[in-house]
Amino acid sequence: MRKALVTGAAGLLGQHISVRLAAEFSVTVVDIAPNPFEDKQVVSYINADLSTPGRIKEIAAELKPDLIFNCAAYTDVDGCEKNRDLAKRLNVGLVEDLLSIPTGKIIQYSTDYVFDGHNGPYAEDDPTSPVGYYGLTKLISEERLLASGVNALVIRSNVLFGTAVAVRPNFVTWLIDSLRAGKRLNIVTDQFNNPVHAGHLADASIEAAIMDLRGIWHIAGKDYLSRYDIAMIVARFFGLDQSLIRPITTAQLGQTALRPLRGGLKVDKAAAKLQKPIPGFEDGLKLMAAY
Repeated sequence: MRKALVTGAAGLLGQHISVRLAAEFSVTVVDIAPNPFEDKQVVSYINADLSTPGRIKEIAAELKPDLIFNCAAYTDVDGCEKNRDLAKRLNVGLVEDLLSIPTGKIIQYSTDYVFDGHNGPYAEDDPTSPVGYYGLTKLISEERLLASGVNALVIRSNVLFGTAVAVRPNFVTWLIDSLRAGKRLNIVTDQFNNPVHAGHLADASIEAAIMDLRGIWHIAGKDYLSRYDIAMIVARFFGLDQSLIRPITTAQLGQTALRPLRGGLKVDKAAAKLQKPIPGFEDGLKLMAAY
């Protein structure tokens, strides 16, 4: 049986990928967090701190996987501005470690934050120009991976949502929990993306990897929405109070790091190549409701 390695496997995307891979691969997963797969017994779990230089190199060198899904990353956009050494270590250093050994195909996850957000949504070949350190680290990892000549697939996505075991809140789960608690929310109207459920991204990622797609591919949802649009749709879908949602601008919110306002990704290339259709936002909400 072919072997797959998943880093950051206790996170939202990592969990969805790991469980799906187990149907066709012998799966080893790595994370510093507690094992979320104990009741499933479908993967081999390694507890490891991947911020330690060389640790993933040791694991991959021993395992010799056919596929490596690198889901480990420092994705706190504001945190990346404050903790640049850690951001660089996790977002760039892990890729450099993997490139230092003979290995199988690497599937690397990136973001629409590699763009400046002036003219989104963006195609794969549009010029990159990150406005913050998070986007910069992801862009550097893309460039080093693709310049190395290894068999690599870079998947850019954005606004990942969904449910899994003991994961930190994402934008959609935060919305649901806050509205159910009766909290009033200030939601920006001028940040645009095309959100995707983690399960849908996992399915598409595995399909793309097995097809041996290479280079940069955009995989996200088909619906281009503002954060305010997302909040209103979530409230309506789950029968929550839309009057608790107040529209504001990004300038009013006062976030530490700059965000690309009109971000998002064009998914035409993936839609034409992959067998499964690109899902809409409410398709992902239906998965959440059934979880």
